[in-house]
Amino acid sequence: MMPSPIRDILKPRAIAIIGASRDPAKRGYRAIEALFRQGFAGIIAPINPKEKEILGLPCYPNLAAVPHAIDTALVCTPAHAAPGVIAECGAKGVKGAVLLAGGFGEASDAGAELEARTLAAGQAHGVRLIGPNTNGIFDAHTGMNLVGWPGIYKGALGVLSQSGNVAMSLMTSSIRNGQAGFTTFVGVGNESDIRFDEYVRYFGEDEETRAVIVYAEGFEDGAGFVAAARAVTAIKPVVLYKAGRTRQGEGAARSHSGSLAGDYAVGRAAMRQAGIVVVERSDEMFSVAEALSHHAGRAALRIGILSEGGGVISQAADALAERGLQIPLLEPASEALLKTISPNASQLFNPVDYGGATDPHPRYLAPCTRAILADPNIDALLSVGYAGGYQCRNDTDAIREGENQAAREMVAASREFGKPIIVQNHYAEWNTEAMRIMREGGIVVVRSIEVAAACLAGLDAHHRGLARKAAAASPPVPEPAPEALAIIGAARTEGRAALLEPEALRLLAASGIAVPPFAILTRDAPAVPGALAAAPVAIKIISPDILHKSDAGGVRLGLQGAAAIADAASAMLDSIGRALPDAILTGVLVTPMARKGVEVILGIVSDPQYGKAMLFGLGGVFVEVMNDVVFRTLPLARGDAEEMLDEIKGRAVLDGIRGGPAIDREALVALMLTLSGLAAAHPEITEIDLNPVILDASGYTIVDARILLA
Repeated sequence: MMPSPIRDILKPRAIAIIGASRDPAKRGYRAIEALFRQGFAGIIAPINPKEKEILGLPCYPNLAAVPHAIDTALVCTPAHAAPGVIAECGAKGVKGAVLLAGGFGEASDAGAELEARTLAAGQAHGVRLIGPNTNGIFDAHTGMNLVGWPGIYKGALGVLSQSGNVAMSLMTSSIRNGQAGFTTFVGVGNESDIRFDEYVRYFGEDEETRAVIVYAEGFEDGAGFVAAARAVTAIKPVVLYKAGRTRQGEGAARSHSGSLAGDYAVGRAAMRQAGIVVVERSDEMFSVAEALSHHAGRAALRIGILSEGGGVISQAADALAERGLQIPLLEPASEALLKTISPNASQLFNPVDYGGATDPHPRYLAPCTRAILADPNIDALLSVGYAGGYQCRNDTDAIREGENQAAREMVAASREFGKPIIVQNHYAEWNTEAMRIMREGGIVVVRSIEVAAACLAGLDAHHRGLARKAAAASPPVPEPAPEALAIIGAARTEGRAALLEPEALRLLAASGIAVPPFAILTRDAPAVPGALAAAPVAIKIISPDILHKSDAGGVRLGLQGAAAIADAASAMLDSIGRALPDAILTGVLVTPMARKGVEVILGIVSDPQYGKAMLFGLGGVFVEVMNDVVFRTLPLARGDAEEMLDEIKGRAVLDGIRGGPAIDREALVALMLTLSGLAAAHPEITEIDLNPVILDASGYTIVDARILLA
């Protein structure tokens, strides 16, 4: 594998500090001080025409005067000077520049123009840009510290962040808890030049990095990031926390499907499909990444719980269940073994409650741990209570030595059985010797039960993601049907951005999707076909100017008999014609009433960042109220479709409730895969809205169909 083109920038041998200062309050001083403190062994070249020396280093009037080649320049000067500084860097042969200043595209139109000129200077002179509006970079293994933070631990976690405060919280968490340390940190800033995807690829190649943490508020190229992460997650885990997840500020969408496709909903689906572990809380990022750095690829679905008492058992069980994890029964032999270890325990089945037995004898933790991990029904262990912290409550030699030995044996058991252990400890921040033994041995110790559960859920998500990658093959894109192309061509010739419903139904049918029989009544052809007149039907207005028919009085249900249907159709044309005199009324669609069943929505949406995605959820008029919908980006694999059915909150409805039959899941999955192929085959289609689709034990019925064009 070729080394990353940004490797020399992130692991420089020679650094220039442009705007170096003798003022300890300024960044141009603190950066030099941090490089000394962190033990950077390379060349440091301060640049300031007014100074001769700073912190014992010779100071140069400009880059040209530096007698050494420079890999990376830290630019501490104001924003307006950036284009000239970058040109100077190019003349010197500097490989990359870290632009600290704000006031660029994030601030104003004038700032955006300045950012464009700065980028142009970098491209013209071969200088890669980090930022602007960044808090800097560091590499803990080389001592390169251009953020100025003290005491950065070396470790195996790479960090990309658009927030200096978030990154600082990760560093302080590491210091405070004695937890895992770091390889490289990049404050990505505005992504003017180097973007998230290139940084992620760098971490994928970096042998010192075992897991990557990403904090993002937005992406300049979301699809590029997902593509890069998809490649990297096959090698090592990527953990993402995405801020700015609400849909406030979105414009009104043109259909139900579009209105539900917020950036985060589609983006989160794309990221999970790429194998990224997405966390929902900022305090989960670090610990989930730490767990993955030790146990990537290991299963963590079936959890054994070892607890100090009943109250925390209930909390732990809730936290695991909320994240889709299981608490299975132990084998009878395991329960019998636990009884011999701790005969007075309060509960010997999973969750195991040793009820205070370890307070005087923390050594009991180790054999209990071993017994649970040895059980074939268990993938991972969650210890809740005080493991590693008994010496905080009763610091005697016996307690401390017993607990330290138990910690060693827990580490050994985890390694022997290849199963992760996560410890929730109320004293986690005390970082006792027992906790240090655990942490150094790959056992993650956290204070919060919710964060502990998130660690296990992250391990499970990563394991499932790897399995999905191994099993999934991108389905081929089908050839578009000639009739479908003709329908779309006719609509575009007429300048329409939406198909009429009969056109949408014909296009679906031409693409292999079953649609109900239908007829079109007009003033010139009002006769109802006999096959449709015999049973109850629905009638719907056909108009390129009316998207939501029911709002315009354009839907009637339960009509039967040729005369009644024809009269209702004529009355509908008359009433809507009076209410909307400028609307073009093409006719009235007649279709059989749908049989009873479960109403769902299926749709295709187009996201500006991530491309086309499928939407699935409970349907009908409740879709916007309940918002129980999930997304997957296209192309859709069978595993994606099956996951979508299981992911909605109302999934029990699909399996039959109150004695009702389950839906035909295979028919629904086939419909989803065919719809995905249809959308992929027609780039000119931007949205498809099938709402509702009625599901039952014998298949599906499409009740309403809308298709929008680019």
